[in-house]
Amino acid sequence: WKRVIMLFKDIYVVVPAYNEQKVIKDIINNLLKKFPNVIVVNDGSNDRTLEIINELDIQVLSHEINLGVGAAVQTGFDYVSNIPNAKAVITFDADGQHLVNDAVAMAKEILICKEGIIFGTRFPKHSKNIPKVKRIVLKLIARITDLVTGVTLSDAHNGLKAYKVSTIKELELQFSSYSYESELITQVAKKKIDYKEMPTDIKYTSYSIKKGQKLLNGLLIIEDLLKLWKWNNY
Repeated sequence: WKRVIMLFKDIYVVVPAYNEQKVIKDIINNLLKKFPNVIVVNDGSNDRTLEIINELDIQVLSHEINLGVGAAVQTGFDYVSNIPNAKAVITFDADGQHLVNDAVAMAKEILICKEGIIFGTRFPKHSKNIPKVKRIVLKLIARITDLVTGVTLSDAHNGLKAYKVSTIKELELQFSSYSYESELITQVAKKKIDYKEMPTDIKYTSYSIKKGQKLLNGLLIIEDLLKLWKWNNY
């Protein structure tokens, strides 16, 4: 256990959180068993999220108002970018969908691989765990992402990712909501950032499904991709 903690002493886990009072304490405590550096970005929560995380042994960053998950991730990136010796960042959703063991595997890999970003993917290893309609929408988004950006991903919108710190310093994310995922992918293409995927499971519960992206957002994501493609080509 101590050896794993020491291995990850230069890795920072960024957890964007908005109104997660029901689950945030367990999620953070589970992360702390493996990672010494956990940063929660409280994105303007109006429940007890901020009160709960302030009692934990973590770094807390806070937005006065809700700005969206993209803005929360960027706040975490900006903070880690200024930490001497920081080597990598893991992004980890606060709704309980991700598994800490998947984050551990990704953290080990980002320290030794040549790629600047590792994207988590539910396909094909864990695709059976995804509700059927959602599975179809995710595959459609991945296909359009490939056609529009040239970035080939089997799961283009998975919150569990690993980044080298040198890579996050290259990124210039402006979008504040879930659109930041599409913006990230277009920048990977534009800046020719090396990337790869690793399998990650998703633990769907009634809570995480309620908190997660709605299927309608899939259409908005496609619209965002097309807009970004247009902006980057004119």
